[in-house]
Amino acid sequence: MRFDHYYCADSPCLPSRSGWITGRYGINNGVVTHGGPASRLQIIEQLYGGPDERNQLVQRKLRQNGYDSICFSNFATRHCATWFGLGWSEFHSPNLKTGSESAEEVNEAVLRWVNKNADRDDYFLYINYWDPHRVYDVPRSWYDKMDAHPLPMDWPDEAAIQDQQSINGWFTAANLFPNNRPSPTPNMPDTIQNRDHLRHMVNGYDAEIAYTDYHVQQVLDALGDLDDTAIIISADHGEAMGEHGVYGDHVCADECINRVPLIIKWPGVTPKGLSCSDYLYNVDFSATLIEMTGGEVPEYYDGRSFAEGLRTGSCHLHDYLVWGHGLYTLQRAVRTPDHLLVRTYDDFGYSFDPVELYNMSNDPYQTHNIRDEEPNTLQAMDHYLTEWLHEQRVKPYALPDPMEVVWRERQRK
Repeated sequence: MRFDHYYCADSPCLPSRSGWITGRYGINNGVVTHGGPASRLQIIEQLYGGPDERNQLVQRKLRQNGYDSICFSNFATRHCATWFGLGWSEFHSPNLKTGSESAEEVNEAVLRWVNKNADRDDYFLYINYWDPHRVYDVPRSWYDKMDAHPLPMDWPDEAAIQDQQSINGWFTAANLFPNNRPSPTPNMPDTIQNRDHLRHMVNGYDAEIAYTDYHVQQVLDALGDLDDTAIIISADHGEAMGEHGVYGDHVCADECINRVPLIIKWPGVTPKGLSCSDYLYNVDFSATLIEMTGGEVPEYYDGRSFAEGLRTGSCHLHDYLVWGHGLYTLQRAVRTPDHLLVRTYDDFGYSFDPVELYNMSNDPYQTHNIRDEEPNTLQAMDHYLTEWLHEQRVKPYALPDPMEVVWRERQRK
């Protein structure tokens, strides 16, 4: 089953995974950025007993449900997120790299484990591949395969790319690499000045995805009979490919950054070829996985289970979503089926207006701010944001808003 409107509650990497592993939004687990006070996970503890059951971590809940949880990832080292390693049955760091390890290197460790343990039952295997993430530097043969295909997108066109040349900031069309450095890889251009450069960039990204797919298939082949194996593919965040003039990175709360893939094949549960168009958070999948493995969702989770919807494709849990970004820009966004509101508290030098409103049905790349054209829609979306903030502040596990913590830190510098 493919989920077409699945979003991380907070982006990018560390906030997103903190949300998934705790089942809570960043405003309630304390993590909205990388580094500093607002990157430190906040959980209620039991003295000498680990996390309180009301906010138990996903990997420990799975073990309580009778499933060993096995992790292959260098994520904890990359972000000094020591909590990420808590509670797994087995935690494997494939090597001493910190996010630059290739899928081939990851699979060296994974396939050793699979070859020894494929006959085991009742385990959850979590594998972290970094490749579809800047910098795009897979072997050139993978790039060449992508270069045989036409550019799969009509936007940005030549006019849009020219308009973007004056946009300042890291990872923008004219400054694709910080401080105007040249590309460190032949799979990415130095800048984006035309559609040929865009094609170069997209080919590099698609090559990373194809390379990762190949190594995922290696694991599936090694596992053998998959008739009783659930397969789940997802990610922590997306990448911009021209939205707001940004290419190949994740600097804001735009749709393209917080929308992430989710594909689930669960034998006996998910019908073949079905898709779900309902709007869901990654913290909802945390709750869903716990329920699907026979457990009760912890009391202090923000996520809600859509386990029943895995059979039907009907997973309606939310009338709207609120998500945030706290690494580069400081932003919160509200998404309904038709509109996206983005409020910017710190633009980090990019060209974001303080308030932006988009009709996502006819402007999916967020090119035309309709804030002044639709005041009633703006008021309704702002009400959703205020309502959501009030809901978080009265929860028994509420924290001081970590996004405000980041904002105050920046004001002092």
